Amino acid sequence: MSWINDLADALGFGNNKQTDAAQQTLDEMLARANSTSAQNRGLIRDYYDQMNGTFSEGASKYNEAVASLADAIAHQGDYDKTVDDFLDPAREQRVQAAMDAINNSAAANGSRFSSQYLDAVAAKQQALASEEWRSAYDRLMQDRQQQLQQAQTGVQNLGTMANIYGNDRNNLMQALSDYTSNMANQNNADLQMATDVMGQKANLDANRKGGFSAILDGLAPVAGAVAPFFGGKV
Repeated sequence: MSWINDLADALGFGNNKQTDAAQQTLDEMLARANSTSAQNRGLIRDYYDQMNGTFSEGASKYNEAVASLADAIAHQGDYDKTVDDFLDPAREQRVQAAMDAINNSAAANGSRFSSQYLDAVAAKQQALASEEWRSAYDRLMQDRQQQLQQAQTGVQNLGTMANIYGNDRNNLMQALSDYTSNMANQNNADLQMATDVMGQKANLDANRKGGFSAILDGLAPVAGAVAPFFGGKV
């Protein structure tokens, strides 16, 4: 009965009002803690969403970038061309023109069937072949060097992109780790707060005084004090 509790409080023998007020304060503290917890969780989620939006696309490309880099490194020295690919198609015409010049000269002086003529033809053919091969070889080396430089540049570019995507992946993994850790810490804080409040409220209830028992307990010392005046009986 609340009026008994009020009477006990009024006489100074009970503590129901104080206990109720203390428990209400604890409830308000818990409500504020829960509100703060909700705000913190929102901030933690917002942070992770922001990091995920910033780094997830790059992180998803990391494995493909590494595979492309490894393939480029493995094949950057590949080259399948030969000197024949760089021989001038017009070389036969030049050889024929040189032979015609020798023939015309030999015909003019009547030496087409001499050994000197045959030696001249052979020497000219050999000289032309050597010159054509050397020019083709030089073009081959230039082309090969250019292709190698392009391959090396491609490897460098792929390495740069792999590093960028790797950093994105690391940042995303760190954000996920932070999210998990922060959420776990918030869960622990919430549990600790709830446990503390429940424990304090239980202690307050255990020490609550009210009703007839509080009045009787409060009057007991008074009865003991006046008992001698009534022959030891009250």
